[in-house]
Amino acid sequence: MSRLQTRTIVVAALLAVSVGLLALNQMGRLEGVKAVLRIPLTALQRSVTGITAGVGGLFGPSGDAAALQARIEALEAENVQLRAENSQLKEDTADLQLLTALLDFERTIPDNRYAAANVIGRDSSPFLGYIMIDLGSDAGLAREMPVVTQQGLVGTIVQTTCCAAVVRLVTDAESAVNARLQTSRDEGIAVGNFSGGLELQFLAQQATVTLGDTVLTSGLGGTYPEGLVLGTVSAVQRQDYEVLQKAILTPAVDFTRLEIVLVIIDFQPVDLSPLILETPAAPPP
Repeated sequence: MSRLQTRTIVVAALLAVSVGLLALNQMGRLEGVKAVLRIPLTALQRSVTGITAGVGGLFGPSGDAAALQARIEALEAENVQLRAENSQLKEDTADLQLLTALLDFERTIPDNRYAAANVIGRDSSPFLGYIMIDLGSDAGLAREMPVVTQQGLVGTIVQTTCCAAVVRLVTDAESAVNARLQTSRDEGIAVGNFSGGLELQFLAQQATVTLGDTVLTSGLGGTYPEGLVLGTVSAVQRQDYEVLQKAILTPAVDFTRLEIVLVIIDFQPVDLSPLILETPAAPPP
């Protein structure tokens, strides 16, 4: 017998059974069978209904779900607050480290009196020639007072208001500081340039300049205290046929990251103008 014949016989048998069951149902002969089958089907339906209700309770707006949602929202809010507190703690730690370093610097030169000020503004030009601080004349600040950090010399105050001051950085093109090489003790003038760098100029041709040597303020001219760090020698420009040589300096202070500075409030620049001799006039012909 082929597979097609077998399928035909099975379909015919099922059709005959179905017709027979329909006929018996019409004559009322299947009521007993229905009653017997109704019992397990009812139990099965109740089980399915209970499971559905339980699953619905997990996702529906029950009291437990609402409480859980409220707890999640409270934890999220607490997490946001903890993140903010952690960020503030990091800022406080950084400020404490900076203030500690500044305090240590003050202790190295105890003869000076200092006022700590926050940097509140920077020069808008890309060469960063000036900064602004949040102390002014009301705090005793005045023009020509030196400004420093624990790294070294920042610059000098050139303008004040009651509550703020403008500081010209040593890297500004108009800045000039009498300086000295720490090792050889040769002297020159540290000047800023338009690129925001620092150079030690007017060094004698025979001066000994070593890469990495520290450059300090010399105190000559009375405009800055002696011994403040300006930077280190990073390159030397010397020609045998020139009278002078110069050195390129790496500034000791990172001017792009200034946050708090110290103003030396008891330093008084020396006025040398009365000691400058005038060139005598030429005798009349």
